[in-house]
Formats: sequence, C-alpha cells, structure tokens
Amino acid sequence: MPPKAPKPGAEVDAYCTKCRMDLTHRVISLDGDKIAKVECRTCMGHHNFRRPKSAPAERVARAARAAKTGAVTPKRTSPGTARQQAERERERTWERSIAGHTVNSFRPYRPTATFELGELIRHTKFGDGYVLRILDHKKVEAMFRDGTRMLAQALDG
Repeated sequence: MPPKAPKPGAEVDAYCTKCRMDLTHRVISLDGDKIAKVECRTCMGHHNFRRPKSAPAERVARAARAAKTGAVTPKRTSPGTARQQAERERERTWERSIAGHTVNSFRPYRPTATFELGELIRHTKFGDGYVLRILDHKKVEAMFRDGTRMLAQALDG
C-alpha cells in the first residue's frame, strides 16, 4: 500500500533552495497526489518541492540492492565535499545556538558596546548571531548565518 500524499498545510522535510539545506517545510499545493509547492518554516520562502538531499529511504534501498548483489557501493567524493560538510556543520552549530531564543534575548550591535563570549547579538546587516571569540579588547569574532565576521567593540564615541 503506497504512503498517503500529504495535504496542504502538512509539514514535510524538503530541501530549501534559499537556505540550501534540508529543513521542515509546510505544503502549499499539490499536483495530483504529489507535492508541488512548499514554504520553508525557517526562511518563509516559497519554492517547488525538492526531495531532501539526505533522503534516508533512497540510501536504505541502495544499500539493500548492494547487499543482494554483493557489490560494494563506492563513496563519491568531490573536491568540495569536505568544504561543504564543514559549511553544513557550521550552519547547524549556528542554528543550535540561535534556536529557541526570543527577540528580546538579542542585544543590538553597536561598535561602542562591549560584548562577552557567547552573547547573542543582532546586527543590522548580518542578522542574528553570537560572539564566537573575543580577539582583543577592541575586536570580537561573531558567528552569523552566512559565516563569521570580525566586529569592533568598545570604540570611543
């Protein structure tokens, strides 16, 4: 018996083209019994449904076929694999650090302010982040969704 197709409004895992990762999405529309459009629950972007990159059913089926035939499935590696994996891990770390905090938990960034390690900050250009390292009394390194940034602190007005 084939699995039931989700209804509009249901939540599914899908690949977000804006966030560039597998995230929870809300079904917006169907084409017959297949998902057509989805809305990302993280960035609120709308796009065509794309199967998650880490689709477990596909990996399990491939492993089962390989076990039947006795074949060893070679791992595909490309030059960008380690870099992409590091990028995904960095983004996951950022999400874990930011998730669950209210808007009031974030302190607005100002170059005249002094920050502490791990403090949540809201930058007007880079968005939400947290202090990753204190480089010296005038500089901090902050982690944002798109990467780390060196920011000034304790500047005299």
